[in-house]
Amino acid sequence: MAISVEEMRRIEKKAEEIGISNLILMENAGANAARIVNEKVGLKNKKVLVFCGIGNNAGDGFVFARHALIYGAELYLWLIKNPEFIKTEAARTNFNILKELKQTGANINFYIEKMPELKADILVDALLGIGIKGNVSEDYAKAIEKFNSMEGFKVSIDCPSGIDADTGKILGTIAKPDITITFHDVKRGMTRENSGEIIIADIGIPRF
Repeated sequence: MAISVEEMRRIEKKAEEIGISNLILMENAGANAARIVNEKVGLKNKKVLVFCGIGNNAGDGFVFARHALIYGAELYLWLIKNPEFIKTEAARTNFNILKELKQTGANINFYIEKMPELKADILVDALLGIGIKGNVSEDYAKAIEKFNSMEGFKVSIDCPSGIDADTGKILGTIAKPDITITFHDVKRGMTRENSGEIIIADIGIPRF
């Protein structure tokens, strides 16, 4: 049964109250998303481009990126804003881990603000999550359009960027993935038509 954004927020808050931190949830989300993509199409020796915003959805994308490296991917990460604007501590922690991995020689390539010009096998939408209010801003709209225009296997994390996850309304423009890996449960506004194949990933929250 699909749930609302408000219900998901209540579930996350209850999880936090019993000691399941946002950092734990983010780790489980990104790790399971990478596992699912690896099972679907394989990540080893694939060029993977992760489109990241600055919120918790981007944090899930950072964790996905790290686990994609573990599976043997050649990783490209595009942060559409300067990392100083990353909104949450958990997302910032995971971005910093990727920076440290880069310093140790990990196969990761960063693009900060400037749009990358490359071809990739797998494209990952970690731009905007379920909490978006109002139409997407111009910079996010350009990133979504870039995601849609590129060839490759396309994945949205939690929900396609640019969708109202409660109603399914398109908020100006919307990412068009082949699959959406959503967390804990399907959100009410998500359908096969606007989200592609929907796969639910566990993030470690019991069914309260």
